[in-house]
Amino acid sequence: AFAATSTSDSFSAPGAGKNPVFLAKVIARKVLALLAPSDEEDVTQTGEMILILKDVVLGISLGVLTISILIFLDHRGVVHFQSAHDFRNTAFQLLSDPETMANIEESSDLKFMTIAEYESKRKEIDGVVEKKAHHEGVLKKRTEEVEAKKKEVEGIKDEYEKLLGNPLLQLNSYCGSCSWTGKMTCDGRVQFLKDKYNTRPIAAKLNAMEHESCIKK
Repeated sequence: AFAATSTSDSFSAPGAGKNPVFLAKVIARKVLALLAPSDEEDVTQTGEMILILKDVVLGISLGVLTISILIFLDHRGVVHFQSAHDFRNTAFQLLSDPETMANIEESSDLKFMTIAEYESKRKEIDGVVEKKAHHEGVLKKRTEEVEAKKKEVEGIKDEYEKLLGNPLLQLNSYCGSCSWTGKMTCDGRVQFLKDKYNTRPIAAKLNAMEHESCIKK
């Protein structure tokens, strides 16, 4: 076919049989056409590779599934395969080895534990959550109480300043370091009334100022 095509091409133009350059070009073109695969051949080869890969993946999957089913049936006692039995025992022995489990935990960044250990940890975590919620509630209650006390103090402070500036009460003339009677100072008298009778500070000062010694001159 190659020879026939070359002869046909060589006689397709006048004087072609006597032109060696033309013959060389024709031969080179035919050789390249034979060596270069066509697009249809590329598509065919790609399709064949995909089919082969699918067959390989399907075969491996079926093999793994078959082995898993056999090991499960051997574990349940439905069938008995010595190789599956040995494989299962070897796997259990490896998983029971502390060093092996430590390596698996380190490489997988996981922690393996028994059901009892898991339940114990779970209860501990749940207890911590409950304690946290309880303490948050107590903290919120204490915060509300502090805010209420601050408002109460602000109200008392305003009242105290008003009373302190009242010229009739003369609280700004109170002398705490002065002697009330004997060795007791006026501040000592005020503190005694507060501790003994739970007297308000202003009322205690007014009581102490009944003695002229507690009034600044």
